[in-house]
Amino acid sequence: MTAQDASSHPLMRQPGADNTRVMNEELFFDLVYVFLVTQISHGLLHHLTPLGGLQTLILWFAAWLGWQYTGWVTNWFDPRVPALRGVLFLTMALALVCGAAAPEAFGERGLAFALCYSLMQVGRSAFIVFSLPASHPLAPNYRRILGWGIIASCFWIAGGLASPEARVPLWAAGVACEYFSPMFGFWLPGLGRSHTSDWTISGSHIVERCQLFVIVALGETIMASGLSLAESEHWSWIEFGGFGASFLCTLAMWWLYFETSSEEAEHAITSSSDPGRMGAYFHYLHVIQRWSP
Repeated sequence: MTAQDASSHPLMRQPGADNTRVMNEELFFDLVYVFLVTQISHGLLHHLTPLGGLQTLILWFAAWLGWQYTGWVTNWFDPRVPALRGVLFLTMALALVCGAAAPEAFGERGLAFALCYSLMQVGRSAFIVFSLPASHPLAPNYRRILGWGIIASCFWIAGGLASPEARVPLWAAGVACEYFSPMFGFWLPGLGRSHTSDWTISGSHIVERCQLFVIVALGETIMASGLSLAESEHWSWIEFGGFGASFLCTLAMWWLYFETSSEEAEHAITSSSDPGRMGAYFHYLHVIQRWSP
């Protein structure tokens, strides 16, 4: 199958500048992640211990991986297609339940979180696999992604059924499956491995999607600063000083990201001889960067 035959599939984004932009469906999808990121960060506020930090880190990786794999799907496939739009909306509903369960994910709602997350990750990839003909260039790639998603889901569901103490290593293994498998091309016995040189991606779309997620993360920081000031019984110079420092730090992070790195990243991806690899690197750096604030 030629590249032209691949792009002619009804699910694929068609060539053209307009079809590389972020669609309204993707912006709508990001609204759920405002809630999910807020819930995860608020859970950390009530568990300020080393164990609480580790648990929050696992949930953060889960949130990021769910968003990341969706972002790669909509980079290749058109979210305006009704079937794919339905998958996005179902993914939104599952992510919303994950957000509601997140504060008690290492408690009584662990199984609910694990089931919704696993269905979100496996279901999205399964839809692509069963929608594409076997000869499509992206079909082998998504068969491998589906395979790793199923392996990861076993750890997630096992963790949801296990005790809270055993949940940490099991869910960490689930995160590792989805985070590290792209580094070796999603290799699986009998299915081989994928090569980033075969991934024809839109650098501008990848960068814009990441920019929007950064806005979500920074927005949560602004909201937390405002809520802290609102909940203070007495406003003094101490409260205003803390609020001002938090706001200025958020502005500084925005300035550093949007005035430097994002523009350079788009140029690096679009001008690279292997844009798939550069796009993957860009995503890998973001999960660390967004956890740090």
